Amino acid sequence: MTDFTMSVDADGVATIVWDVKTKSMNVLSLEGWGDLDALIDQALADATIKGVIITSGKPDSFAGGMDLNVIARMKAEAGDTPAKGLMDGLMRCHTILRKIERAGMDPKTLKGGKPIVAALPGTALGIGLEIPLACHRIFAADTPKAKIGLPEIMVGIFPGMGGTTRLVRKLGAMAAAPFLLEGKLSDPKGAKMGGLIDEVVPAADLLARATGIL
Repeated sequence: MTDFTMSVDADGVATIVWDVKTKSMNVLSLEGWGDLDALIDQALADATIKGVIITSGKPDSFAGGMDLNVIARMKAEAGDTPAKGLMDGLMRCHTILRKIERAGMDPKTLKGGKPIVAALPGTALGIGLEIPLACHRIFAADTPKAKIGLPEIMVGIFPGMGGTTRLVRKLGAMAAAPFLLEGKLSDPKGAKMGGLIDEVVPAADLLARATGIL
């Protein structure tokens, strides 16, 4: 059983669905990172695929964050060099998100590649926002109870998967500060007004809208 699965429609749009069957809300594990990495590689290598949507199999949420046991496992599996194990593990995760961000672009001209968009059915927290921030456009369902943001600071850590850099790049340092330093959370319309996401659409139209720009 894998946490991420992919299907491709007749028009060449690949949809990667994140669905951790054993949990009510998706959390990212080391195995999940591997699943996502393999599917991104597959989508970028397949000439018949013209674009990718990353979404959730949960009807009212995208993800609640990362399984904090990931950090402990990275350290434990490194044996006598836990700090190196943690750094190496984090850099592997950064490589996956950078792969999504570049999406096969020419490294010199930054042209070409395939569009990758995120479609959020609802709540997207922590890594659940950092993955979308690596995508080229973020759509969210108009679900008023959903919360979107980077709450890591509330447990004494910073967003460690590029969220700090990508959010500052997207919003500017001053506008990004409340989300990074206070853990401010927003509903989808507030997230759109704050610049965290690009578009809010009716829940029933979420995937159709995401597909329509690919």
